[in-house]
Amino acid sequence: MGENGDIYVLHVDDETEFADVAAMHLERADDDIAVVTAASASEGLDVLRSDPVDCVVSDHDMPGMDGLEFLKAVRSSYPELPFVLFTGKGNEEIASDAISAGVTEYLQKDVGTDQYTVLANRIRRAVSENRAKSALEESERQLATLISNLPGLVYRCRNEPEWPMEFVSDGAEELVGYDSETLESGEVSWSSLIVADDRETLWEQVQTCIAASEPFEVTYRVETRDGERRWMWERGRVVGSDEDGVELIEGFITDITARKAREQELQREREFTENLVDAIDDVFYLVGFEGDLIRWNDTATEVTGYNDEELSSMSAFDLFPEPVHNHVAETVRETFETGHSTFEAPLLTKAGDEIRHEFRGSLIEDTDGNELGIAGIARDITERKARERKLEQYETLVENVGDAMYVLDTDGTIVMVNDAMSDRLGYDREKILGSDPTRFMPAADVETATETIARLLEDPERTWATFEMHTIDSDGERTVNEDKVAPLFDSDGEFVGSVGVLRNIADRKDRERELERYETIVEAVGDPVYTLDDDGVFTYVNEAIEQMTGYAAEELVGEHIGEIMTDDDLDRGDELVRLLVTDPDVETTTLEMAVVTRSGERIPTENNMAILPSADGEFTGTAGVIRNITKRKERERRLSEFASVVSHDLRNPLNVVQGRLSLAEETGDVSHLGDAAAAATRMERLIEDLLTLARQGETVGETAEVDLATTAERAWENVDTGDATLSFGPTTEIEADPDRLRELFENLIRNSVEHGSTSSRTGSDDSVEHGSTGTRSQAHENSVEHGTPNDDRTTPLTVTVGALDEGDSDGASGFYVEDDGVGIPPDEREGVFERGYTTSNGGTGFGLAIVADIADAHGWTVSVTESGAGGARVEFTTSRDDR
Repeated sequence: MGENGDIYVLHVDDETEFADVAAMHLERADDDIAVVTAASASEGLDVLRSDPVDCVVSDHDMPGMDGLEFLKAVRSSYPELPFVLFTGKGNEEIASDAISAGVTEYLQKDVGTDQYTVLANRIRRAVSENRAKSALEESERQLATLISNLPGLVYRCRNEPEWPMEFVSDGAEELVGYDSETLESGEVSWSSLIVADDRETLWEQVQTCIAASEPFEVTYRVETRDGERRWMWERGRVVGSDEDGVELIEGFITDITARKAREQELQREREFTENLVDAIDDVFYLVGFEGDLIRWNDTATEVTGYNDEELSSMSAFDLFPEPVHNHVAETVRETFETGHSTFEAPLLTKAGDEIRHEFRGSLIEDTDGNELGIAGIARDITERKARERKLEQYETLVENVGDAMYVLDTDGTIVMVNDAMSDRLGYDREKILGSDPTRFMPAADVETATETIARLLEDPERTWATFEMHTIDSDGERTVNEDKVAPLFDSDGEFVGSVGVLRNIADRKDRERELERYETIVEAVGDPVYTLDDDGVFTYVNEAIEQMTGYAAEELVGEHIGEIMTDDDLDRGDELVRLLVTDPDVETTTLEMAVVTRSGERIPTENNMAILPSADGEFTGTAGVIRNITKRKERERRLSEFASVVSHDLRNPLNVVQGRLSLAEETGDVSHLGDAAAAATRMERLIEDLLTLARQGETVGETAEVDLATTAERAWENVDTGDATLSFGPTTEIEADPDRLRELFENLIRNSVEHGSTSSRTGSDDSVEHGSTGTRSQAHENSVEHGTPNDDRTTPLTVTVGALDEGDSDGASGFYVEDDGVGIPPDEREGVFERGYTTSNGGTGFGLAIVADIADAHGWTVSVTESGAGGARVEFTTSRDDR
């Protein structure tokens, strides 16, 4: 137990300052909590092995063993110990992995002190639940003792197939007809009493529980001394082993034959009723007086999306939208008054969908005339309502569409025309109906229509066809039309007539010529341009599409746009098209989508879409221009990564500042202000390094032949190097951006000088020494990357710059920077150039990331190895001779 209370918490965080602040606030938030801190997962495991701990709180991002690895290590030795992952770098993947590994709680670090109250509550809850679980296990043990004293047979036997009994209570003779001595002597084995069909299953069930160190509960049949079959219920567990190493089982057996008979009868009745109810395709329900759901069938769960457990806790009103609750309540009252009711209402599913149903209910009473509830059937009438609405829509469409429409019966007589047809012909509708089409059309055109319908009837693959024909109005004026005709069939598939839609095409030639001019313009556009019909099928694509997708324009025309889109993008595109169609204020819209090429590559693009204009205002399709936005997406990705680093690395020092200021304000102890200022200084250094990365990135300016030694000396003057010395090996000139090369040297020199050494080393006899000028550059402001300043070194550090020896570098040319400090462990060398990587509490982790960016911008490769003196050596390969 802790000194401040009875909950002892281990807090593991490599940010020791943050861990101390968190400990203070946790103990303030809950007097029963006492906190001990550890700076690493390995140190935390040492604490667990030596001290009693009620709960572990751990960060995620830590050097060596991270939070998830620490969690797995704790679970392997302390499977029930509460573990709270308290991290500043949270995402769904980390949360999912933590849950899979058995984390008790997952909490993301936030700014401010309120988070510690939340953390304290989570700790108390986790510890309380763990202690309650232990108490429950003790209760279960006591319950097992109570069950063993119930009337029946108490026994001890060896765990062998024959179940040889060592002790049997006096209840044996009443159960099976044999006395205890007969069973204990082995004259009659318990296994011989078990019905043969049950023996193998019983043995497997018992052994499975024993292998899992669990008690077993089984039911099986026995045959008594009188030949009667009875059902037995048995509970037992392994209590030890005999001198031969055979497991000993103690347990209790009782006769449940009567209960089994009742259960089987009830089960048969229940299965019959449930099978009957579940066989109904419609929703079956039984509702109580207050609207509580008493019974439902499988169709109800399928239609609503709720499982049986969820429905059992719901009211019938939960399955209806709120606006119809009053109507439903009134119908329920009506049913109790009249005995039956019928009404229509939407059924509300778990997904929020509303499905129109017709409800027919009747009052149910028991044999004594007591009212039990309302039983009924709910039938989905969505299709019926849809057919009614569709018929209304078709009637509205036919009467309001701009095209002339007509219907002929099997004899070719006009039986229906819309207003547009009446206007086209110049006659009242009554004078048209019942007429022969030749009254209003040339006989030759009527004959063409008849032949077209005949061909459609002979070809089941075709449902409609078009041809050009003329109409003659009441003034004798002729109009050229495109007639789209289709045969009509009844529900039995019998031909009952035909339908035709006439469209005036006098202006078509003018539009075709205008279209040719537009096509010339579109082909000149560098981006892919397309048009789709109302089904999403390409009707036109310019030649630029081939360069992007690998498909020639003629290959895509006639294909659905889904050929080059993903299903998700298609769904989003459909939504945007519906917006364009329904909202008159929206003329164009943009869809970001992935274009799927012939080879399967996905190219991020921006699709600027608009509705195709039409003379009659009907939707005829869309047009669009597709632009490759790969470079923009890459910029956005880099910005996202940059923002992620900023939010993560600034969070801990910001927490320290706020925590220390809060403690100073609460306690009046101004010593907290110094720690707050130190954390603020670290934030300033982080921001400066981040700004360097943001302003310069991976670019270089104009390059020239630059002398390594001269540039290294200038960099040395801009870094606070203390009593360290600079020396040179063989040097040379390289092609580089002078300013960025100097910045590279500044960061490497600063890293060598500040990472320190705990051992003495002698410098090179021929080194050229350089003192510090005291100038503090941006590179110096970067914090220490690999340790603390060299406080215990007795010999000044030496930093050496030189050209690579081609004989030692496999024909490569370049340069190196090395020191005689502590060096970098081999298992850390691959990660030292990553943004945010640092092994120091004060480091920003961006100095060497800047070095890597500068090298990449020049096209150089960079690697870390060990210097001859055992320190760090960074090599830059500028070119390689592969001969």
